[in-house]
Amino acid sequence: MADVAALGWLENVADLAGALPGGLCVRAEPGVALLATGAPLASVNGVVDVRPSTQPGLVAELAERAAAEMDVPWCIQVRAEPDAEVADVAAAHGMTTAARVPLMVRELAGDGALGGSLPLGSAVRQSGPEDGAVFAAALAAGFEAPLEVMSLLGGAGILSLPCVTGYLAEADGEVVATGLAMRTGNSVGIYNISVPPGRRRQGYGAAITSAILEAERARGARLAYLLSSEQGLSMYESLGFRTVEQWTRYTA
Repeated sequence: MADVAALGWLENVADLAGALPGGLCVRAEPGVALLATGAPLASVNGVVDVRPSTQPGLVAELAERAAAEMDVPWCIQVRAEPDAEVADVAAAHGMTTAARVPLMVRELAGDGALGGSLPLGSAVRQSGPEDGAVFAAALAAGFEAPLEVMSLLGGAGILSLPCVTGYLAEADGEVVATGLAMRTGNSVGIYNISVPPGRRRQGYGAAITSAILEAERARGARLAYLLSSEQGLSMYESLGFRTVEQWTRYTA
């Protein structure tokens, strides 16, 4: 499952990069790529190696190209445990912080419930490119990030991709949570789960994630995966996700 999730994640980010005006996707070998979305967030730009074993020389080669061509923050992200040679490559580009990022998976086989119910008075609906402005604004509020950045990662260009479905949870006439599903084969990556500050700790994040899992299972997905933040870890665990690996992300 970890292999399927890792390769699915890479395909998702490659699709994301390919859909954006400033995007870049250079594949060096299977499982290794230089990716750029153009958004000023290090986590969605840089050198990615999702093979179980990392080749520091290849990472170094791609890092040199990233340094020469990228004008946004970028990272080096590998599936393997922290490695002294890769750490040296990262340090040569000013990346001295190494964070561990949990890769989590959730099997979707069967017909049982996949999580909690929606809070009373709320509903989840699917959203497409026609909802790009609404989705981006809700994403910006949920992540407390600039609208121009979230418009890249959740705007009409992304929502129009055939592999993507956006989800919005609404209550009292306002958006209270966002989510994004990106399919590859019979697996689905879960992204952009966000809740605005005034609506947190009310169950909306778990509810929209559960609704996405249910909808994507109905579409044929049998495995869901995601890279979790520290803040979201316990919520995803409560929905049946489990950590199968800890990836390493090097940033400045």
